[in-house]
Amino acid sequence: MTYSQRLSDGANSSDIIYLEHQIGTTKEELRIALEKQETYKSELSELSSSPIGKASKEGSDEQVLMEKARQTQNLIETLSAQLDQLQEALAKLGD
Repeated sequence: MTYSQRLSDGANSSDIIYLEHQIGTTKEELRIALEKQETYKSELSELSSSPIGKASKEGSDEQVLMEKARQTQNLIETLSAQLDQLQEALAKLGD
C-alpha cells in the first residue's frame, strides 16, 4: 500500500512518517553492522592465517575481534527484530 493510500484510509500521517523514518534509520544501522561483521570476519581470517610466531599477541587480538564480532552479531539480531516490528506496525496502519 502506498503512502497516499494509507493516508486516504485514515491512518495518521505523522505515525506513518515516523515509522517510515524509523525503518530507514534501522535499515542503515543494520547495513553498517553487517559491514562491521564482515570486517571482523576478514580480520579474524587474516589472523588465523598469519605465522604462528606471534601467537600470544595474536591470541589476544583474536579474542578482542571475536568479542566484537559477537557483539555485532547480537546487534544485527536486535536490529533485524526491530525492523520486522516496525514493518509490521506500518503494515497495520495500512489495514
